[in-house]
Amino acid sequence: MSWSIDLMGKPENVAIALTAESVKMSGDSKAEYDAALPHMVGLVQQNYGNSSVVIHVTANGSGYVAIDDTNTGNRSCNVKIETIYTELV
Repeated sequence: MSWSIDLMGKPENVAIALTAESVKMSGDSKAEYDAALPHMVGLVQQNYGNSSVVIHVTANGSGYVAIDDTNTGNRSCNVKIETIYTELV
């Protein structure tokens, strides 16, 4: 399964939006996203203090679990967090 997000805004709002995305997902995609979620939120929350900071977060992930129920498989997650110093109007 796979998932992707693309969010831009104040860090505190992006952290909230990241959490809200989980509710929209289901199945294996939700399990993969939820595993990455606390790490993404933690990184986003490191961007604070300057009222003119806007961040752009793009992330995606994919994975599979073996059909023989051995819980083996493969997952990948790519996250990019850019700080943009601008005035959000």
